[in-house]
Amino acid sequence: MATECYTQLGFGFQPKLVVDFDGGTLTTDAGLILLREFDERVGFTAAIARQITESRDARYITHPIAVLVRQRLYQIAAGYEDANDADRLRADPTLQVVAGNGRTVLGSQPTLSRFENDVDWSTIRRLSGAGVKWFCAHAYAPRTQPRELVLDVDGTDDRTHGTQQLALFNGYYRERVYHLLVWSEGTTGLPLRTRLRPGDVHGTQGLLADLGQILPQLRRRFPRTRIALRADAGMATPAVEQGLEDAAVDYVLGIGPHLVFQERVAACRARAEARYARQRRPVAIRTSFWYRARRWPRRRRILVKLDVTATGTSLRFMITNRRGRAADLITWYEGRGAAENGIKELKLDLHADRLSCHRYRANALRLQLHTLGLLMLSYFRRAVLARTPLARTQLGTLRTHLFKVAARVVRSVRRICFHLASHWPHESLFRTCRAALARAPV
Repeated sequence: MATECYTQLGFGFQPKLVVDFDGGTLTTDAGLILLREFDERVGFTAAIARQITESRDARYITHPIAVLVRQRLYQIAAGYEDANDADRLRADPTLQVVAGNGRTVLGSQPTLSRFENDVDWSTIRRLSGAGVKWFCAHAYAPRTQPRELVLDVDGTDDRTHGTQQLALFNGYYRERVYHLLVWSEGTTGLPLRTRLRPGDVHGTQGLLADLGQILPQLRRRFPRTRIALRADAGMATPAVEQGLEDAAVDYVLGIGPHLVFQERVAACRARAEARYARQRRPVAIRTSFWYRARRWPRRRRILVKLDVTATGTSLRFMITNRRGRAADLITWYEGRGAAENGIKELKLDLHADRLSCHRYRANALRLQLHTLGLLMLSYFRRAVLARTPLARTQLGTLRTHLFKVAARVVRSVRRICFHLASHWPHESLFRTCRAALARAPV
């Protein structure tokens, strides 16, 4: 009888230490079962799967759409953004439990790639509307009418590598990119919508079209709530300003340092710089003036933010149709910095910049999958972690503290047991979240 051979790894710092990869049925992402319980209670992935048109031949289907959707979303939530990871993770016990029945091997990389390439544009458009639908249904208690909803919209680059369709050179970013458009609600920080765009388009492309999809739903659900919008200087065009005014949306938009604007505040700037030279203390001035360009149908108000410090003079302009003191409006506008954090979570924590498919349509779907992952995790954080130290933490930290926990998995005929690591430092947080899920309304 042949002697069984084991591949073992030794280490010089501790001669007695031996490492191998024969530990048995283990998992490193057992905390995902909390997210799956939340998903089951609110019906998130089930609703998403119903939005996807099934085009496969039923005779050859091994993995239903719902299983593929869950597998892809939970891989993204766990930090495995690449479809190639599925080849090893398809047998992972946690992913089998949260995506399937706990015993069946999940989809392979080719299966997921075919799924991403088969979905049509009508399905992608339906998926892009999920964020607003969930906001209307779950952001506030039924019949609650907040005083104001704030739409934050921003463009961001997604650097491309290879031969992706419509990955074009963008002069602002100085490289080949996709140009994403990202929407969120500023008061709650919840994501609303994303759009994939070719790399060379103007920052406003698709903005008014998206607004036309968002506003009717919000106004049906919140008929007594004011709606306002904030955006940076790339969005301030006559067409956007007119479109927002026609839609009765209050706005503050950053606008570039036009020569006429600088001339209007030249005297104010000189006085501020002279005051700083005398006092050697920072000078902050917030003011406004009215201006009408030849292409504008009416006068519009220009806000001025002027700061003089030891590092020099900072001068910024904004255009608005919103009433109020200039200082208050500028402070309100600066609140859009929270939207930048949401974009960082989408791109850095959930790796939405991993749009590596060749086909543009497949990358459009992949962006929606990452956005749906952000959506699910954002509502999980809001509903389950509200009274924990992770209530306001970034999603990458949430993943590290709550989802990344080792477990030994024991299967019997009737049960699947997860034996979590005995010395895991976040056991109390796990128990708190499980109790919160038990109390949460369905």
